[in-house]
Amino acid sequence: MKLGDAIRAQRHGLKMSQEALADAAKVNRTHMGEVERGKRNVSFLALVRIAKAMKVTPSAIIAAAGL
Repeated sequence: MKLGDAIRAQRHGLKMSQEALADAAKVNRTHMGEVERGKRNVSFLALVRIAKAMKVTPSAIIAAAGL
């Protein structure tokens, strides 16, 4: 699984829209979509913000991605 897939799966599990996650993480929604589709790399800072918005640790997302 890719990192973007892990983020998407976690977001779906929370029944959170992509836009809501992007807003909570203070990340551009377009950027969030590109990260989830694997079109763009996610910075460490953005990963921390995304994880915090989903109330998980960055390492949990990385582990779910199998990295």
